[in-house]
Formats: sequence, structure tokens, C-alpha cells
Amino acid sequence: MKVIVAGAGPGTEDLYTKQMKEAVEKADLVLTARRLYGPLSALTDKVQVMGVSDTISYINSHIEEDMTVCVAASGDTGFYSIASTILKQVRPEALVEFVCGISSVSCFMAKLKMGYEEIKLVSLHGRDKSIVPYVCYNEKVFALTGGALRVQDIAKQLLEAGLTEVTLYAGQNLSLEDERIITGRPADLAEMTFDDLAVLVVENKNYVNRYKTLKDSDFIRGKSPMTKEAIRNLSVAALEIAPSDVVYDVGAGTGSVTCAMALKACESTVYAVEKEDYAIELVRENMAKTGIRNIVVKEALAPEGLSQFPPADKVFIGGTTGNLKEIISAVLERNREAVFVITAVTLETISRAIDVCKELALDTEITCAGISSAQKLGGYHLMKAENPVYIIKGRKHGEEK
Repeated sequence: MKVIVAGAGPGTEDLYTKQMKEAVEKADLVLTARRLYGPLSALTDKVQVMGVSDTISYINSHIEEDMTVCVAASGDTGFYSIASTILKQVRPEALVEFVCGISSVSCFMAKLKMGYEEIKLVSLHGRDKSIVPYVCYNEKVFALTGGALRVQDIAKQLLEAGLTEVTLYAGQNLSLEDERIITGRPADLAEMTFDDLAVLVVENKNYVNRYKTLKDSDFIRGKSPMTKEAIRNLSVAALEIAPSDVVYDVGAGTGSVTCAMALKACESTVYAVEKEDYAIELVRENMAKTGIRNIVVKEALAPEGLSQFPPADKVFIGGTTGNLKEIISAVLERNREAVFVITAVTLETISRAIDVCKELALDTEITCAGISSAQKLGGYHLMKAENPVYIIKGRKHGEEK
């Protein structure tokens, strides 16, 4: 069997490529989604509507037949398309070819008269995912929407995160007679209704540079203890946070470590728990001050307060109220590969942290950081030492990737 996956563009026949039309017209069978059935039927009478899983099953079960099947895919084969699924899941005996089409990205950006050289491309279609991290750290984000997250739902996400001043461009039924393009703030689009499979561009002129190093002066101090800049940087580096990691901050304090970790988890979310109500407000104030919004903060004690969050990949523990073993155990129960960093100043806390890591059979790396900073005294600079801080990194034996 020969399988040709052909990009059908945004929907209208006017945007079919010549190569795509030829593939459809010459195929023994054309498989496609319902929304493309009408226009494709004008080219051939061999069109059948079939879902993704059924398409894969059909190809695999007829793989020995001498026939050409064209799978007509919306948009382009290279942008969140059925094409990659077919390539991964059909049996290797099939001869698979791709025919590119006009993507929703190129179509919509042309209508907006915008370039998309540096735009962040995201699919939220059918996914339980937040657009907030992407909007925080990119000037422009292009998103495919649909399923549980339509344009109005995404606008509400942005409102809840405090990203009220970004600009949204929503496109629906591109290239068709009932095409609809709306521009506005999140508050405007949150009150509207959009169909499935709309596209969205979010422009944030005040996006945050995710590569910056946060200074102590970037934060409001308040009454909560704050992990100092050098220790904060060492602790976050020890966690080795990847952009898509789910991160916990246990005992958030001022939120300085929370914000620093959120910069690293720039395609995900940091979930912070803090028992003091005044500290919760302080974390939120520092989120607003730094512009870092991919954070969910909850007033609670750990480990109970962690149960509503998704399983963690990386965990920073700055305060435990005596529940260190219970916190680590609760996290490992949901993800055995989770990595922990614990900071300790007092001898008692250091001893307890090491004992817990031994009890739970964690491999540990222990660093003692003694930081001294220069202070001016008359015409001279003297080094003033801060209290030494222990940074304890732990993970289950053999879990390092």
C-alpha cells in the first residue's frame, strides 16, 4: 500500500495546492475528517470520513493491498498533524509520502499582516494545558484551540493569571465564507463564544526575559524569610529544571525561589504552598512585580496541600513544619523520579534532612555554601560573611535520566 498524507490547508478549495489535488484525484481511497468531506467530494467520489485511530487501523489491516490511500489532513503535514501519528503507528511495509499544505499559521499571520519568524507555536487543542507560561515568556504566541480549551476559555486563563493587558487575535473558519477574526483584550474575548478549531495569537509587549537572573532587589521583602540571591541561584541550578517540568515550592515565603524556578519551568507551572496568609499575599505581590505568572499559590500545609496539584518532577523544600519525611514520601508516591532540593541552616535541620534521605533511600549530594559579600567601609571594601547554608539534593537511586 502507498499512503499519501496531503495537507488540505485551512479548508477552502481555493487554498489546495496543485500537488494535493492530484494526490486526492489519483487515490483509490481518500480518508479525511468530517469538516473536509464536502470540498474534497467535489474532487473525487472516493472520500470517506474517518477518525485518526480508525484511519491507522484501516491502513494497517489493508497494508498488503495494491492501492493508494490519500489521507487529507487539515492545514499542513508538519504542524500538529495526523501525519506524524501515521508515520509512527502504521506498519513499516506501507510506503508513506507527505504532501505539504498551507498551515493555519501562515494563513492567519498573513491575514494579520504579521511575521512569524520568532513566534512560539503551541497546540492547546484537546489538551489540559495552560497558555499562561508561553505568554509570560514570549512576545507572540500562536495557539491551536479546541476541545476543552476554546478561545474564550484561554482568555479566562489569561485573566485569572493577571495577564489583562495582552492583545488577542482570534481566527475562526479561516478562508471560508463565514470567516471571523476578532481582536481584543482577554476581558473582551472571555465574554464571546468561539467554535472548535479556532486559532489564536496572543501578543505580550511586556513579556519576561526567562534568561534573566533575579536579584534580591527585584522582590518585596515583607515579614517572610527570603532565600538570598546566591543560595537561590545554587538551589535552582541543583534542581536542573527543564521547561516542561512540574515544580513544587514547599514553604514559599516571599516567593523568590518560586519565581526563579518559574523562569526555568517556562512551559509549565510552579505550584507553591505556604501556611501563612500574609506570605501568600507577598508571593502574589512579587509575581505581579516581576511579571512572572506561571505560578499557582495555595495557602496550606504540606503534604496535604500538594494533593490537588499534578505530580511533581522537581521539588524545592524551604520549610516543612516538621513534615519533611511525609512531604517527600507523598511526592515519591506519585512520581518516583522526582528530584528534591532541601536547604538548611541550623544543625538540627541539617541532621533531620540527612536522616530522612537515608530512611527513604535517596541518593544525596550535599553542598555547604558559605557566601561573603563586599561591603564598603570608608575607602575600603570588606567581605562580610553570611551564615553557611546546606543545600541537599536527593533522588531515588538509579532514577537519574
